[in-house]
Amino acid sequence: MKIDLIDHIHVYVENIEQAEHWYNQVIGFSRDTSLNFWFEQGGPLVIKNNRAALSLFLRKHQYPGHTIAFAVGVPSFIELIPALNKNKIPFTVCDHDVSMSVYFSDLSNNKIEVTSYDYIQAKQLLNSLT
Repeated sequence: MKIDLIDHIHVYVENIEQAEHWYNQVIGFSRDTSLNFWFEQGGPLVIKNNRAALSLFLRKHQYPGHTIAFAVGVPSFIELIPALNKNKIPFTVCDHDVSMSVYFSDLSNNKIEVTSYDYIQAKQLLNSLT
C-alpha cells in the first residue's frame, strides 16, 4: 500500500479554544475553515500549517495518546482491507461526508486512520470491499 503523506494527527486537549490559540501563536497553525463544519457538529477542530494538520479533540475519557492518520489514494484501500482481514485486525469504516476513513490499531493499541479525500470513489470501493 502506498501512503501519500501523514494527513493529520489527533491531539486531545483540555480546552479547544486555548489549544487553537496556543498552536496559532507558538507554531503558526490556523483554523481550516473548509472543515469547520465537523467542529460545528461536535467533531474535531482542524487546524493547519501548510500541509501539516492537527485535529483538536476535547479530552473526555481519552487517555493521553494520539491517532495518526495517513492520506492515501483510493487504490490503497484495495491492499489495506485484505491485509487487515488476513491478519484478523478489527477495523471500522467511517464516512466523513468529504472523506472516507478506515480505523484500526497496531499491536500496542496505537490508533491508526487511513483516509482518502477522493470521496465518491473511496466510498464506492469501500462499500464493495466490506
